[in-house]
Amino acid sequence: MTDLTSLAEAVEHFRQGGFIALLDHPEREGEADLLCAVEHITGEKVNFMATHARGLVTVAVSARRLKELDIRLIEPRFHGDNVPAFTETVDYNPTSTTGVSAFERAATMRALIDPQARPEDFMRPGHVFPLAAAPDGLAERKGHTEGAIALARLAGLQPAVVMCEVMAPDGHMAHGEQIVAFSRQHGIPMVSVPQIMAALAEN
Repeated sequence: MTDLTSLAEAVEHFRQGGFIALLDHPEREGEADLLCAVEHITGEKVNFMATHARGLVTVAVSARRLKELDIRLIEPRFHGDNVPAFTETVDYNPTSTTGVSAFERAATMRALIDPQARPEDFMRPGHVFPLAAAPDGLAERKGHTEGAIALARLAGLQPAVVMCEVMAPDGHMAHGEQIVAFSRQHGIPMVSVPQIMAALAEN
């Protein structure tokens, strides 16, 4: 696919708090997720993702960090490489009223990487959907979750990334030129999971 940004440019943009559109591996769904590092997430950015990408807003987090916070995996009924590792949903108790606003969700997302946060600070169920990254990353699973975590690490950021699937105007998932059009419309750099995998292979 054309219109891919160089990975070096995308990594720097991401490091500075910008959005990235991440295309998945060609062996998978052919979809894209809009990404923002948790270190840079705000209520305004969550609102942008929900308004313009329009898919489910989730948070990719390292399995190690989720274990530290006692946020537990949900056992899927169906197994397969395309099934994300969803956990129980959470709200950050100290700042939440209902927990559903973009700003309260952003606060919960930031709390997931706060070294002072404790398991008892999170209410369950909640309105934030953590996804556990595979422990061996892209070597184990070539998904958006693992690609997002790898991108964060390449940028020198904590391994936690807010993600939202990009939907087409008709409500179906965006593919191909629809993803390109979304990226152009909002001025968002677009990279692919294979680009990230190639960079990791060189290091």
